[in-house]
Amino acid sequence: MFPAIWSNRHAVALILVIATLLSLPVLMHVAGLPPRDRVYSGIRVETGIGPLDERTIFEEKGPVDVLFVGSSLLVRGVDMDLIQRELSAKLGRPATVRYLALKWQGLDMQYMLMRDFLEHRKAGMVIMNMPTDALLGDTPHIQAYRWMRFGEFPQTTAGLPLRNRLAIYGAEVLGAPRQIVNYLRPNRLVRNQELVQKLGSQSDYAMVGYYGSPFVPEPRTPPALVADTLFASGAKDPNFDFNGLPLGPYHSYWAREIGNLAREYKVPFAMLHVPEDIEKGSATVPERMYWPTIIGMPNAPVIGIPSATLFRETPKEEIKNYYYDQHFNDNGKELFTRAVAPAIVALYTKEAHAEPDAAR
Repeated sequence: MFPAIWSNRHAVALILVIATLLSLPVLMHVAGLPPRDRVYSGIRVETGIGPLDERTIFEEKGPVDVLFVGSSLLVRGVDMDLIQRELSAKLGRPATVRYLALKWQGLDMQYMLMRDFLEHRKAGMVIMNMPTDALLGDTPHIQAYRWMRFGEFPQTTAGLPLRNRLAIYGAEVLGAPRQIVNYLRPNRLVRNQELVQKLGSQSDYAMVGYYGSPFVPEPRTPPALVADTLFASGAKDPNFDFNGLPLGPYHSYWAREIGNLAREYKVPFAMLHVPEDIEKGSATVPERMYWPTIIGMPNAPVIGIPSATLFRETPKEEIKNYYYDQHFNDNGKELFTRAVAPAIVALYTKEAHAEPDAAR
């Protein structure tokens, strides 16, 4: 059997290869990183909507009225076209509503999307869905290696524990070779705009029944709700439960950075809860923490509808027909969007052009 290392020269060569790979993120930063948009086109379209995010951030021009930022829960939970139509009718002009998202939750990912957008375009308001209990652990996003680049994102990790800083650098090491490949061999699928739009909207889950069962069309007209009751009045609001599992240091750090980003760009910021299947029958909106305090924006609105309220006119055994797993299918997406649209439109008309105060 041959030894793993058979000469001093071999040992030196192996050390140099390992050292080069470990230092590759730094070497790329010194040499000059490829264009930022290549980060998104390098994300597999089957595991996220990176190419659509790329188009929204870097290719489209002009301001948007409302920008939604989040995970797949947001993509499958909010009908952006419906919100855009309702807002256009209210404003008396064509409104622009866009969304940025990647699959799987993570506030580092959501900060990155929001920051990239605000560096290139203006938003009248940003609405974000915050992590649910489905976000396990306290580590970088599962696809962080695809978009974290040394010296660029994050620009600094000084506020993070050493364990998290090492995890980030590990992601950068893992992703550095892919970043080079993205630059040398761009993803050609992003040129197929129909494919990008289809995958970005996740329309393949539109007409899917609960965990593989047949799709059953259901009524999509929500119960009559007063828009003002959809906003949390504070940490003790009886319609909300802000006493869930707290975030760990890593995601708490990015929550604060999201608040700092909103203040830096003076953009009104709100949070939206998208109901999951496990909330069936709940009389309160479950949240892990009282987000306005966590992000450092005490006046930031939190919008939500208790599942029991949203489905109060739906027989319990039929609620599952509004989901395909924890996400909404088209039944739930339209029902929920119709319910929250008046609150979102009212918030935009109230907040979008207001002068931000020190609390934001």
